[in-house]
Amino acid sequence: MVDLQTAMLSAYPEAKVIVDCGQCGVHAKYDKLEMLEVGGDRPLSVLLAEIVRRKGCTLKELIPAYDKCRAIYSNLPADKPTAAPNAYARAKGLS
Repeated sequence: MVDLQTAMLSAYPEAKVIVDCGQCGVHAKYDKLEMLEVGGDRPLSVLLAEIVRRKGCTLKELIPAYDKCRAIYSNLPADKPTAAPNAYARAKGLS
């Protein structure tokens, strides 16, 4: 799993950086190595904001609760951290 707050572009696990937003329809696809050459290494959170802003999204700048930008890196693995096993699972040897 990639932590968008701390991960850098150089740590992006794919060769292509793909950004999609289901709310406004933004779709962008970039070559990771070209992005590193042109713009240098940047935090993924900052890069996401830059990409959608350049594509015309105005919601990234707003803070309202219901009109937030929903842009994501669509080709990042969807791994979610698993919860620690509970006491029952440990006792049954399921962990």
